[in-house]
Amino acid sequence: MDKPQPVGSADEALPAAIYARISRDKAGAGLGVDRQEADCRALAERLGWDVVAVFVDNDISAYDRRKVRPEYRAMLEAVRTGKVRGIVAWHPDRLHRRAAELEEFITVAEAHSLEIQTVQAGSYDLATPAGRMVARMLGAAAQHEVDHSRERVQRAKQQAAASGKYRGGIRPFGFEKDGVTVRESEAQIIRDATKGVLAGRTLAALTRELNERGVQTSGRSATWKYGALRDMLIRPRNAGLLARGLPGKTGQSYEFQVLGPASWPAIVSEDEWRALVALVTDPSRRTTPSNETKWLGSGIYRCGVPIVDESGQERPCGATLRATPHGGTYARQYQRRYLYRCSESAHLTIGQKQTDEYVRGMIAELVRDPRIVAAMSPGTPDLAADREQRSALAARLEAFESDYALGNITGPQLAKATATVEAELAKVDARLAKGLSRSASSSVLRAPDPGQAFLDAPIDVQRAVLASTLRVEVLPALSRGSKWSAERLQITRAS
Repeated sequence: MDKPQPVGSADEALPAAIYARISRDKAGAGLGVDRQEADCRALAERLGWDVVAVFVDNDISAYDRRKVRPEYRAMLEAVRTGKVRGIVAWHPDRLHRRAAELEEFITVAEAHSLEIQTVQAGSYDLATPAGRMVARMLGAAAQHEVDHSRERVQRAKQQAAASGKYRGGIRPFGFEKDGVTVRESEAQIIRDATKGVLAGRTLAALTRELNERGVQTSGRSATWKYGALRDMLIRPRNAGLLARGLPGKTGQSYEFQVLGPASWPAIVSEDEWRALVALVTDPSRRTTPSNETKWLGSGIYRCGVPIVDESGQERPCGATLRATPHGGTYARQYQRRYLYRCSESAHLTIGQKQTDEYVRGMIAELVRDPRIVAAMSPGTPDLAADREQRSALAARLEAFESDYALGNITGPQLAKATATVEAELAKVDARLAKGLSRSASSSVLRAPDPGQAFLDAPIDVQRAVLASTLRVEVLPALSRGSKWSAERLQITRAS
């Protein structure tokens, strides 16, 4: 590569960004971001560029196709808005891991006349056909190396597990000190907690119950904490899988890559584990452990007030109801009562206490009828077809990138095909999670006396049974100030 030439005078300095990424694959393995940034700043100074931003991604899950690099996305947005006109990276493979990303980067670079320089590979010219061809060749080579690196890591991990090697450290809950032999007393706790979460139970309630029972962790702290239980339950090792990256996480997006089956036996099935991870890491799931659920129908009951939609058709509002205080003060709480209100509008309220008592009693009576139980019970979902479809979709993603590297398909074709398959994969995973959740929530229905089992169950279990069996829609009152009436409740089977 030619020696980089400065761009204009100091007054004309090009606004540039440095991009660094931590990775264990390809060139720069083990190179800290501080060193990357220092080398990039030195290059920017030689070029006469003005570094206005630094973007860093912690790429511990380099093989996850669905992972979003937030800092990389922020950098592209800075280019689109004109805040950045040049990018400096330590090596081209710091910028791109997959062919689809490279094509998007090329499109942005062309549209905004972006200049790219790298410490190790010099200028990265995407303005000419020849430059783009070189970039694509480098991208294909990087993908090839990543694939080989992944194979090497998988073989090494599988060989270590197959030989019974354990790297030591704190004993994993559910296993003996060797990390391979299952400790059945703790394994049953993992199974029960997994089924509980799938059935709709809260991690906060499960944490409290474990501590009340005197169940101790395998770590330094004997008592369970909300986060410790969550992290233990989403471990791939519970499903007999080897993985890397756990517990590194950003927010609620847990970053780990499954490498393959392990030598130790699975405590829960892979389908149950995947469904649990989907539920626990769902951004819409409330994660504040201190806010215990108190109300049976909050977030479950639906508003039945008729509204007119954009097409001019009348339909029920459909928004969920939330329990809110009404009357009284914190100093005189004995006068305070609660109402269910529509979460979207103030057009509907209904008494919380009367509604919950009525619905709770109705469910208890319904589940005592064997015919109703048979109709409500979701049964064991057939997961074989979805499991096979998931494997087929994953193989198609691999084939698309191989075709792109061989020149059989273009960049836009690759991006379109990848987006389509990943959308299908997300639907399959959601379907599997829903099927297992519905199956797990039927434990109360299988009790000798389902009605009494429902009434005796904790509130989060009652909510799970309600959500999986019935749909409760609250209709508007006939007149303002009218008394509570069961006629306002329209109850049907949950879909």
